[in-house]
Amino acid sequence: MTIFDVIHVARDGCSVQVSEAARDQLRLGRQHVERVLAEGGIAYGVNTGVGSHKQSRLGEADIHAFNRRLLVAHSTVASHKTIDSQVARAAVVCLLNSLVSGLSGVRPVIVDRLVQALADDALPELSAGASVGASDLVPLAQLATGLFGLSDPIAGESVDRPLALAPKEALSLMNSNAVSLGHGSLQLLAARKLLRGFDQAFAMSLEGFLGNPAILDAPVLRAHPQPGQKIATEHVRDILRGSELLAGARQPRHLQDPLSFRCAPQIHGAGYQTLAWVWQSWEIELNAVVDNPVVDLDGGRLISHGNMDTSLLAISMDALRCALANAVSASAQRLHKQHWPAFSGLPSGLTEEPSALGGVQFLNLSHIAEAYAAACRAKAGPTLFTYQGQLADGVEDHATMLPLAVATTEELIELAWVVQSIELTVAAWAIIRRGIAVDSLGHGLRDVYRAIEPLLPVGREGNQVFDMRPIVDMVREQVLVDFIDDESPPVPEFEPAPETSVVGQQGE
Repeated sequence: MTIFDVIHVARDGCSVQVSEAARDQLRLGRQHVERVLAEGGIAYGVNTGVGSHKQSRLGEADIHAFNRRLLVAHSTVASHKTIDSQVARAAVVCLLNSLVSGLSGVRPVIVDRLVQALADDALPELSAGASVGASDLVPLAQLATGLFGLSDPIAGESVDRPLALAPKEALSLMNSNAVSLGHGSLQLLAARKLLRGFDQAFAMSLEGFLGNPAILDAPVLRAHPQPGQKIATEHVRDILRGSELLAGARQPRHLQDPLSFRCAPQIHGAGYQTLAWVWQSWEIELNAVVDNPVVDLDGGRLISHGNMDTSLLAISMDALRCALANAVSASAQRLHKQHWPAFSGLPSGLTEEPSALGGVQFLNLSHIAEAYAAACRAKAGPTLFTYQGQLADGVEDHATMLPLAVATTEELIELAWVVQSIELTVAAWAIIRRGIAVDSLGHGLRDVYRAIEPLLPVGREGNQVFDMRPIVDMVREQVLVDFIDDESPPVPEFEPAPETSVVGQQGE
């Protein structure tokens, strides 16, 4: 299963189907669980308690009640904040892809109920922010209680078809990082779009600033052949194709531009390269199994382990936020330089003539951009070390706060769209002030400029409030671009993740 498979199910409403090979694995895994119980074996969470109660044995007559009470007990609702419906769908397909491996030992009927819930788009509400990143226990318990139990834990509605769970199934339904994986998959695509958008904003700034495009020349890349830089350079050159500035018909103002211009391919390239690493790590995890204990399909054992640890994912998500905040900071610096006379050669604030009235400074665009950029930097710090827990009587003494890392990444990306939109706005304003004809811009910028220019209050600043939310909405929704939803890897030079999925997708 790939990140795009998750996104198609979550965002596009695709249904899923389970292969016969997967059903065979499910039956084999279940047979091993039943055999261990029949032979009097001891398995964590199957016929014992969980967490610090792992030494407590369950009698055969107690196992059914334990399954039900385990889910209900872990479904505690502490907040009105719930998970977005797309994230919930993403979580279900991630959980499904783990279960169909057979390594959890659940029955096929469990998988069928989850598949049907996706097809019906009938999922219970799930609490947000209730996981520390060592399996998303609370939201997944709420999911299972809503789909298999007696009621929806949050809505309080009855379940039409309650299904009694067999030994181990309750634990397997909650012992997964599926919510974090699904939520993170959506954010990785958003990060990819954001980086591509910053390439576009930089290209527009280069035009408005009369920046030096020599930084995009092939010898520069040959001297420093980082794959992320290659992606950014080639993308910006493609956006600027047909530009008089790129062709040399318009001369750049400086031999060397400020570093936020001169190093943009390297800055964005670091983002692409970090994203590629996160993307690859994420896709491996999408096809991994973290349920504890895991069923050894070959040997028949139920083995306790630590696969639910999400250190790699949390570290990678923290690194991605650093890379994105780095791009945001450079964007903010470029838009400042665009209306700074010593750098741009244009009147302060991009007024028509030096004046106390008008221009982008009069609209406080730089202040807004810096406020959002500062907020991005504040969110770039690692969440990995925020865990201070000694949970389950000290047994669970390490966790990664992966859900917080993913949620903070989403918040950072949302802030970053505003900075990117302001950079495009200020760059378009500079193009107006220089009198650059739209047909002399790069082909990838002409429609962008035509969409933004009518929304700018050039010459009318202060007559009425400038509402730039339509520009932000266009940028966020990718209305201005046509190169985003291709499903090529973020950096083609990187090895693709192995495809081990046995869950297929089927369009509706």
